[in-house]
Amino acid sequence: MNPGTAWVVGSGGLLGSSVNRFIRRSLPETVSWSPMRGFSWNDTGTIERELAAATDAYACAVVESGRPWMVLWCAGAGMVGTPADGMARETRILEAFLERLGTALAGRPGCFFLASSAGGVYGGSRETPLTEHSAPFPSSDYGRAKLRHEEMLAGWAAPHPGVSTLVGRISNLYGPAQNLAKPQGLIGHLSRCLLHHVPAHVFAPLDTLRDHLYAPDAAEQILRCMARLRSLPEPTHVTKIIASGQTTSIAGILAVFSHIAKRQPRIVCSADPLRRLQPMRLALRSTVWTDLPLPPETLLVTGIQAVYRYHLELFQAGRLPAPAPFGMFPSAPSAPRTSGDAGAAA
Repeated sequence: MNPGTAWVVGSGGLLGSSVNRFIRRSLPETVSWSPMRGFSWNDTGTIERELAAATDAYACAVVESGRPWMVLWCAGAGMVGTPADGMARETRILEAFLERLGTALAGRPGCFFLASSAGGVYGGSRETPLTEHSAPFPSSDYGRAKLRHEEMLAGWAAPHPGVSTLVGRISNLYGPAQNLAKPQGLIGHLSRCLLHHVPAHVFAPLDTLRDHLYAPDAAEQILRCMARLRSLPEPTHVTKIIASGQTTSIAGILAVFSHIAKRQPRIVCSADPLRRLQPMRLALRSTVWTDLPLPPETLLVTGIQAVYRYHLELFQAGRLPAPAPFGMFPSAPSAPRTSGDAGAAA
């Protein structure tokens, strides 16, 4: 397939910003497209109108270029603990977007990437390690919605014979660009608590195991997969786990912070009903396109150092928000909703 015109939806978030930054390096000659202004993600009616207008403008750019289209959906504010009505809102937005995209680019070849959540889709599974052959077993409204989004994309693509799709079931993302207004992400939360000298509330046992993936590494994996997807001679539909393949306990992460900051993080362990929404151990291993060459992954200690140093710079400049008083792991059900972070299940 010829180089395409790529649009990263959700380019202001943790995953989307990394994808947007690496797209030209991983997909040479690809033309990046972005709307003239941002979106009102917190206003359902407004965001649907804005996305519709942006989709029409994007379609015009694709037609004028004569290139195939490529959309990477990296948007989403939900997390484990987000109630059904909040996830239904995200589902409506994605559904309206797909409908508009299908109309605007009817008959034109292209590729669509959907950021999903491994922790959400497999949240109720006790299988280990989990692979693409593992049966989905969501245990939360968030996970059920993510699985619905995957099914919705498959149903949308079926009558579009020139369209290929990639669903990325992504592990726990972390990185310097994580949205500080969004109460999600153990690593980012511990970093802020250390710098503000406040205890971190942890709502899961310290031996809980998760697969933590540095956001730029996730972007590299996704873009390498998209490069292969668009090179295939026939439209193809792929679901792939995007993960580090390594598990680390909360205690292990605390030890890394102690080494980096030269002091022990203060922890308050509390019980939380959200603990039942995910298993104690969530190990992931991809069995799809295992021959695909990928760059070396960032070591956890290196990634945590990058997060801590970034937060330290913000703290010294007086621009690091104080952490919320409620806990961060798995996530808080009363979390404010903001745009941009996809795929990072707590």
